[in-house]
Amino acid sequence: MSAAADVFTAAVLRDGNVELETHELPTRRPGELDVAVSLAAICGSDLHTVSGRRAAPSGTGLGHEAVGRVVGVDQGATDARGRPLALGDRVVFGMIASCGSCDRCRTGLSMKCRSVVKYGHALVTDPPFAVAMLADRIRLLPEVTVLRAPDHLDDEVLVSMACAVPTAAAGVRALGPTLPDEATVVGAGAVGLYLVGMLVAAGVRVAVVEPRGIRRTAAVRLGAEPVPAVPEGTPAVLEASGAPAAVAEAVQAVGVGGCLALLGSVSPGAAAITLDPATVVLRRLRIVGVHNYDAEDLVTALDWLGRHGARLPRLVEGSYGLADVRAAFAAAFAGDSPRVAVRPGAWTSKPRWAPAGGNRACS
Repeated sequence: MSAAADVFTAAVLRDGNVELETHELPTRRPGELDVAVSLAAICGSDLHTVSGRRAAPSGTGLGHEAVGRVVGVDQGATDARGRPLALGDRVVFGMIASCGSCDRCRTGLSMKCRSVVKYGHALVTDPPFAVAMLADRIRLLPEVTVLRAPDHLDDEVLVSMACAVPTAAAGVRALGPTLPDEATVVGAGAVGLYLVGMLVAAGVRVAVVEPRGIRRTAAVRLGAEPVPAVPEGTPAVLEASGAPAAVAEAVQAVGVGGCLALLGSVSPGAAAITLDPATVVLRRLRIVGVHNYDAEDLVTALDWLGRHGARLPRLVEGSYGLADVRAAFAAAFAGDSPRVAVRPGAWTSKPRWAPAGGNRACS
């Protein structure tokens, strides 16, 4: 590594372990955007990757939820709304770079682009290299959706804009143009809690199935009614836990003509259920899989946060420095909070879970 080279430091999956590595970062190419990470979060998918439940090669950059400030940008660059981008602007962004021209992109499946680059799942040895969001710097390809962040929302509210918030927006959209009067959300992790918040804000009566007390309490504070199981005949069920038994229960409980949106089952081969096709056919059920999101969902998610984010319960725990990323992962594996936070500029660990409302920052 040359003395004058630009570098980035990131959490990397290396031979099954989480390692902190520093790599050389080549000169930024036209259209690319460099972002200094101010706050990142560990997602459930990161846990699947590190635990081996989700296959990933050695050298994978970890983390796909972050917020930060622009430190490298072209003159005249704009965000997805056409607003100018400049050095120092605080931004949120997607985790997906898609080509926009393949058959999947043309038919609304940009998240399944045939040449997709997914931040937090790509190799740090492949362009654009700085692909981990549990890092001090990210390099965003021109195809990544970028939005300037609202000034009135702090980093803790915005940190899941690359994954959980737009995924929830995609889940709500999957229910169709007319939302049901009532729905049940299964699993109150980050995606499930954002589903609750969005549905309640839209006037839907929401029940939540969540065994863990802290997460259940957060869902109640968002307006959901806790229930031990999916009520029989529920017109819409959004399954965000990924637990096979919960998926099987949801299929049996959803009402005639209802919709079952599956958002939590993201580890192929990890589990299986038995499904009688007649259950789907005779009850006219609609079962839809929701994995990731598109640019429209990202914009919808930020608009929703802009209206409701300041009143949300805090969903992040901790203030781990990047050097403490292994401890952050240990806390994420052991804890009940939806997200564990990592601050690249922080070098001491002060974990705290704050499910109550208000605009108090974690530190």
